[in-house]
Amino acid sequence: MIRPLRQRDLPLYRPLRLEALLRHPEAFGSSFEEEQGSDLSHLIGDPPNVTLGGFVDGVMVGTAGLVVSPRLKQRHKGHVVGVYVAPAWRRTGLARALLDHLVADARKSGLILLTLSVTVGNTAARRLYLHAGFTVYGVEPLSLRVGSDPLDEELMALRL
Repeated sequence: MIRPLRQRDLPLYRPLRLEALLRHPEAFGSSFEEEQGSDLSHLIGDPPNVTLGGFVDGVMVGTAGLVVSPRLKQRHKGHVVGVYVAPAWRRTGLARALLDHLVADARKSGLILLTLSVTVGNTAARRLYLHAGFTVYGVEPLSLRVGSDPLDEELMALRL
């Protein structure tokens, strides 16, 4: 089951989010150290922003988010963030289902463009986004730094 998260879902969301940051620090703009002391309520926003949860037998095993700027000139586009599926549920189609739901929500909200960034070398995520119709429009060099390792990110977009 995939559904939008609400503030009451934070006890289910928080452990999965922290697991994602701990296991794959190179894949997220936030860090475990920054978020471990937070209740993460700021990550579950009001429409058109959405954070989706993917559930199996009542357990949250995947997430994906969509952030839309409140600025008048940028309200036509959204940015995909926080896509993560627990290792036991990878290669099941859950990540694609989460992404498909985000795209559908974006269309219903009247958005006309989705963007995202993916760390260069993250082939599984890159493949997911390409198969969903996203295209690469650039590379941001030195976009992230994990420890002393600088990482580039590919910038991708999907016209709705």
